[in-house]
Amino acid sequence: MRDLLVWMFLSFLTAVIYFIVKKNREKKAAQNRANAWPEALDLVISSLQSGASITESLSNLANVGPNSLRLDFADFSTNMASGVKFEMALNKLKVKFADPISDQLCEALYFAAKFGSRNTIKVLRELSEYVSADLSVRAEINTRFGWIKNSANLAALAPWLLFLILRTQINARVAYQQPFGQFLMAIGVLATLIAYYWMNRIANLPKAKRIFTLALSDK
Repeated sequence: MRDLLVWMFLSFLTAVIYFIVKKNREKKAAQNRANAWPEALDLVISSLQSGASITESLSNLANVGPNSLRLDFADFSTNMASGVKFEMALNKLKVKFADPISDQLCEALYFAAKFGSRNTIKVLRELSEYVSADLSVRAEINTRFGWIKNSANLAALAPWLLFLILRTQINARVAYQQPFGQFLMAIGVLATLIAYYWMNRIANLPKAKRIFTLALSDK
């Protein structure tokens, strides 16, 4: 029974490590998408300057856009080809990205398509410059404070590696099978999770908030 409790703790730690790895992969994917926006904006600007329509400029990103964004723009292209209204297709694009940059892009293009604007390219170019500058600053900050995340990973992992080593010794294994030893393991798991959570929260930069979250109207 006591061995079962110990292995339950180890299984829980394994699940936590898996969750952390999964979250890190999701963050990396989100970062790749964010880094792709300057290129996507520049491609839209170039397409508009060459005389393409707004719909064509967005649909072209399904073929020539950044890899991390192509599937979403391919869905937009499919929606337009199937007869979905431009406003509805943009709304679906906004919902999929759920990103402040895509919100601004969609709002600017919607305004240009609905009311006409000679400043659309200028607005998009300013947005591209802003996004590039913001990503550069965030990358520099993340590089400088990356040691906090590395320290969090090491601080969370090291005690449990030591615990596994101690488990190879009979005296230590018997000690951790006692009620007090199991209590210490429970406290250790809780303390590790709390410390890891706060160290990573301190190291994370705040995300930009979405402003243009309302659905676009076709009226």
